[in-house]
Amino acid sequence: MSFFTIFLFITFHITALFALPNPVQTETVLPVTSLPATIPAFPEQSDISGCPLDLPDQFFQGVKSACGSNTHHGHDPDQLYRTRCCPVLAAWLYSAYSSTALQAYVAKSPPQTASYDMPLLPDDSETCVDTLEKALGSRGMELTKPNQTCDVVYCYCGIRLHPFVCPEAFYVNSLGKLAGNENVKKLEKDCLSNRINGYAGLAGCSKCLKSLHSLKEDKAGRTNKSDERTSKMQKRDCELMGLTWLLNKNRTSYIHTVSAVLRALMTTTLDASDPQFCFLNSDGMPLAVDSLEINDQNSSIIPTISLFHYLLLLSLLYLSIFVSFTRY
Repeated sequence: MSFFTIFLFITFHITALFALPNPVQTETVLPVTSLPATIPAFPEQSDISGCPLDLPDQFFQGVKSACGSNTHHGHDPDQLYRTRCCPVLAAWLYSAYSSTALQAYVAKSPPQTASYDMPLLPDDSETCVDTLEKALGSRGMELTKPNQTCDVVYCYCGIRLHPFVCPEAFYVNSLGKLAGNENVKKLEKDCLSNRINGYAGLAGCSKCLKSLHSLKEDKAGRTNKSDERTSKMQKRDCELMGLTWLLNKNRTSYIHTVSAVLRALMTTTLDASDPQFCFLNSDGMPLAVDSLEINDQNSSIIPTISLFHYLLLLSLLYLSIFVSFTRY
């Protein structure tokens, strides 16, 4: 009986040891940069030329994985480029541009008075495309253009980089810092790209998408299609600012869900109704996942299989010993 007790004790603790999740394996390959909930105000620096983009090594890995020629896998290259490359490229670019966009919002907005009546902020897309192409060229990379007159970022994917305006969800507080309201806090919670909150994959993406729509609710009483379209453009600006806010807050935690949400938004025109659900990519692969993460996921299966065989062998060993003892 004592042997049985000792065996159960050892087996229980070994099983518990293997069952504990490894916190290192659950982390993505991106460095965690946890920023405060507010964005500090920076004085406008008009003497800065070009487009300041934060382009870490992971940026180039993610773009190469999603936009490289090896991602076509025999599918329609044009369709796959739009549904896979464009959303991932947009997510990484909004992340790289996030500090510039949010700081410009603070610099251009008087505290507590930001509104859509402000003058339209300049579009940095053309300058940023030049900056991006030079950065990719320095890494020996190039985004294949559909033709000589249409670049991938601005023309083909329709990615616009400019300081956003969303007074319904964001405001400059009394300390001169950018802050979000309760809807923004809910967005931060609903869009986490992990399994801790129980909303991984398509369910998590759809939950994030629904929360994103709440940043600026449509107002009733539109008198004509022009007003309705203007309202949708303003709402889309709010949504992009919300996603940019998430990426600036913690790129590691939000890059996957933001990529999937952007795909849903980018496949819907302004004239159509807002997408309510996310969907799988045409090649069945998730977005913003590189080979390092796929290898990590495959390697995590090995300990599970080994544990199963280990416990099976222990059980058979115990059974054989027990049978041997019962014979005498």
